[in-house]
Amino acid sequence: MCRGSFEELADNWKEIAWNGVGFRVPEEWEIGQMGIRHLTLEDNWGPAMEIKWAPVKGKFSHRSHLKRLIAVQTGGLKKTIQEWSVPARWEKALSGFQFRGFSWQGETQSGRGVILYCPVCRKAALIQFFLTESTRQEAIPLRVLQTFQDHRSDDQTVWSVFDIRAVIPANFKHVRHSFKPGNYELAFEHRRQKVILYRWAPATALLADRDLMGFGRTIIDFRAADPVEVMLEDRQMLEWKASPRIKWVSRFLPRPSYHGLRLWHLPEKNRVLGVKMQSKRALDIRSLDRICVDYESI
Repeated sequence: MCRGSFEELADNWKEIAWNGVGFRVPEEWEIGQMGIRHLTLEDNWGPAMEIKWAPVKGKFSHRSHLKRLIAVQTGGLKKTIQEWSVPARWEKALSGFQFRGFSWQGETQSGRGVILYCPVCRKAALIQFFLTESTRQEAIPLRVLQTFQDHRSDDQTVWSVFDIRAVIPANFKHVRHSFKPGNYELAFEHRRQKVILYRWAPATALLADRDLMGFGRTIIDFRAADPVEVMLEDRQMLEWKASPRIKWVSRFLPRPSYHGLRLWHLPEKNRVLGVKMQSKRALDIRSLDRICVDYESI
C-alpha cells in the first residue's frame, strides 16, 4: 500500500500507456481488464480505477455523456449516479481539459470520477476511482490525474503495460493483442505493413537446450535463410529476412511478401524480445530499427 507525502508517492509509480492514453499508477496496481479503449486497474482490495476513452465526432456534451453513463447502469446504482463537485487540486491537475465530476454509491462499492474532453485532440475520457484503502488517499487519484495524457506532440504512440514498453508510429493501428504468462504478442497495421511485438519468458527455460538461433527457427512462419547478426546501439540481435524473387508481383498477392524478424536476449531481465515486420513492399529498415531500439522490457 502506498503511503506518505505526494513526493514520496511519486518515486514508487509505474507508467501505463495504451492506445493513445498514458498515466502513472502505484507500483502494486495491476491491469485487471483491458480492451481496445478500456482499462481497469486493481489494487490489493479489488478494482481501483477504470478508464474508457474514444475520439469525438461533432460537438461534445458532458451532460449527455453523463446521461448515457446513467442509462447503461441497472438496479439501484442508476439512481445514485450524480454530478460531483471536483476538488480544487483536481481542477488544477485537469486545467488542459474540459471536465465534469460525478459520483456513485452501490451496496458494496462506491466511486467518483471525471468525464474529460480534450479540445486539442478531440478525445473524450471517463476516469473513475473506486473507493478502496489506496484511493481514499487524496494524493493517489490526484497523482494519476496529474500524469494523464491523451496525445503527444510527435507522431509516436507509447505502449507500456505489464513488463514491456514500446514506441510505435502513430499511424500504425492496434489490431490485436495477447498477454499469456510466457508469451506476449502485440500487433499493429498501417496500409500494407504489419508490425508484431513479441516477448517470451523465462529465457532460461526457452534457451536451456538451444541457442537464440534455434529458438528463432521454431517461430519462423516464412521461408528464410540463416539469420545475420545486427548490432543496434548496445543490443546484439539476430535477423531473418525474406523477399519475393519477382519484386513487382508481390503487390498483387493477397499476403505480404517481404518479411523481417529480429530477436534478442535480455539475460538481466530473463526475457527474449522480438519484432516482426511484414509488407507488400520492401521493408522500411529505418522504421524497423527505431521500433527495435525503443522496445524494451521494464
